[in-house]
Amino acid sequence: MHQKNSLSSIILFLIIIAVSSCQKKDNSQIEIYTITSAKETKEPAYDSLRKEFLYAPQFEATEEMLDSVPLIINDDIICLDTISGQIKFSANAINKIVSLKPSMKEGIKFAICKNKKPLFTGYFWSSLSSYGNMWNSIEYNHTEKVSQPTKWSIYKGNGIDASKREKISFANYKELVQILTESDRIGCKSN
Repeated sequence: MHQKNSLSSIILFLIIIAVSSCQKKDNSQIEIYTITSAKETKEPAYDSLRKEFLYAPQFEATEEMLDSVPLIINDDIICLDTISGQIKFSANAINKIVSLKPSMKEGIKFAICKNKKPLFTGYFWSSLSSYGNMWNSIEYNHTEKVSQPTKWSIYKGNGIDASKREKISFANYKELVQILTESDRIGCKSN
């Protein structure tokens, strides 16, 4: 009887291993695309209550709006620290972003995508800009190339006053967080 239970346990164990190893793994890639849209109005909105122009407002992106090739590939996105509000890129990725022509008023629109499906939108925003943005932003210095991976701030802008920036609620971007978690890129470990 004991031998029968033991044999049943071994067979059950082998079945579980066979079934789990045959399941298709999600090898999703995330990439960052820039967005260039010729139809946009370049005039900023004016908020009469706050008495300020609203630069770089919230926007949605579709696959059709994305540039044809990604600016940043999956391997160049090292980690996202949702607690400290920092994202770490490879030196190669950072230098690609720095090489883009900066727009101090409008930033550079981007979308973080899973297999070309936009999951998160925002702006690459120059730290040297005196304009305030109103949406998700990755702040960078457009004059500094780097030679090693570097962390940049990622936040939600709230106008000209930088002290009013908000932490991004990444709970609203579950699919992005899931992909980064599965690939061990949530929370930037010190190194």
